[in-house]
Amino acid sequence: MGNIKMEIPANFTYIPGVRTCISRIAFNFGFDDRESYQIETIVDEICNNAIEHGSKKKEAKIRLECKFEKEQMELTVADTGNRKFNVEQVFMHNIKRLQEEISKGLADSPHRGRGLIIVQKLVDKLDIKTTRNGTIVKILKRKHSDSPLAISS
Repeated sequence: MGNIKMEIPANFTYIPGVRTCISRIAFNFGFDDRESYQIETIVDEICNNAIEHGSKKKEAKIRLECKFEKEQMELTVADTGNRKFNVEQVFMHNIKRLQEEISKGLADSPHRGRGLIIVQKLVDKLDIKTTRNGTIVKILKRKHSDSPLAISS
């Protein structure tokens, strides 16, 4: 139904506009207010990670591709960083640290590293691949509301 591709400079200045744009398009494709807000959060977190952890060079770019189909959205965000890491290991470390903080009553801890945990809870599928050429994050978000599509094809 819809396919959006964009390339932006690896600069945090662009993220608010990108997340709002994709969220509003999702709303027009039938995602309800809650789901659109979740999509905004997802786009924000993934793009911020791509800039912070991936694309370090001044001229670096972030590539986004967003596909809207009947009842779902696929988002792919790719950076040009060269830092290869074990995603599962990072997840497990962050989850363990979060559980320890909660058990000690430190749920408001200033530690970072919770973004992808939140993204994982908001999406139906999360896939992260790292290579020497960068990281590619793919998500699948299904429409769960009963609201009718705002756009017909």
